[in-house]
Amino acid sequence: MPDPAPFADLRVVDLSQVLAGPYTGRILAELGADVIKVEAPAGDLTRVIAPKRDRGQSGLYTWANLGKRNVCIDLQKPEGRALALDLVRASHVVLENFRPGVAERLGVGWQAVHAANPRAVMVSVSGFGSDSSRREHGAFAPTMHAATGLIEYLARKSKGPMVNLPDAHADLTSALHALVGLLAALRVAERTGIGEHVEIAMYDAVLGTYPETPFELLEPPEIREEPPPYDAGANGFVAVAGPPQHVWAQLARAFALADPAPAGADLATKARLRHAAIERWMAAQPGRDALLRRLEAARIPCAAVVTLREALEGPFARERELLLRVDDRHGGTRPVVRLPYRFSRSEVRAQRPAPRRGEHNAEVLRELLALDESRIAALAAAGVLLAE
Repeated sequence: MPDPAPFADLRVVDLSQVLAGPYTGRILAELGADVIKVEAPAGDLTRVIAPKRDRGQSGLYTWANLGKRNVCIDLQKPEGRALALDLVRASHVVLENFRPGVAERLGVGWQAVHAANPRAVMVSVSGFGSDSSRREHGAFAPTMHAATGLIEYLARKSKGPMVNLPDAHADLTSALHALVGLLAALRVAERTGIGEHVEIAMYDAVLGTYPETPFELLEPPEIREEPPPYDAGANGFVAVAGPPQHVWAQLARAFALADPAPAGADLATKARLRHAAIERWMAAQPGRDALLRRLEAARIPCAAVVTLREALEGPFARERELLLRVDDRHGGTRPVVRLPYRFSRSEVRAQRPAPRRGEHNAEVLRELLALDESRIAALAAAGVLLAE
């Protein structure tokens, strides 16, 4: 029988929305924590960041909030603030990603949290940091990709147009740093009995994690070259790791490829002709699998370029049991990518589906705060508690 999940004794009040905070909470929930999502009456934006047919319990909302319980509280009302702080008193961690100053105006900032529960750890994620000149600036992935230089750098490296990253890189990088900071602060609280406030600025998190910064900080800056994927004709596209000169040397030595570059050719001409020679050799191999086997036998790191859908649903994804089927809250199920943690003894899985807004109002308030039905009904009647 598996051991309990690693965070089976941890309770988290998750005041965040969209991605950076909620994804941190989803990881904690899947690792066993009781994560209570305190959702605003207007609802989390990820419920509507979706095609029209998928709004409400959207795929993005489900992905970021799997495993949580949900209490919908209007923090604009004094009774709502008091209720949220009562939940803090019964918890170990508070997550928030409001703009700096908003949590304080709502009565759930660090001073209020620390006064309510001195042992609690609070993690705040913002775009540029509460002590910066840009503290009032909003932070969404596209704007953070611009502000951190990623859009410009990728265009310069690819010699292509200015286009945004096709994902929420800034949010998810910040979420993982928020989790690391949270775990470190919990360790300190265990030792000292005193909780800390951990602040994560997305600007800092993105640039602190971006591995191209050492090359950009050279004088003059240098772009680390990587060969583009090779067009192997009927064998598809194949990516090979390493600088172009190294890749050519390895392949030429392993497969006796003749150098197509004339003596005295400049570096750009050599690179172009050698890239084309490699593509011709790859296209001549009897199938994609045979090509990959030959490259691997020569100890050349490689992978076929596949579609995202194939990566999610193909044979290797099935081998890894990558997709979970979870309750879609509409009478069916939907696929969600499982988290990557594999423990030798502990059980790690989503304990419940992504919650509806206010779904666990009565359950949580009875269990954690010992409120009776009449008190819960009164809070609902006063508009402090809401539910779908």
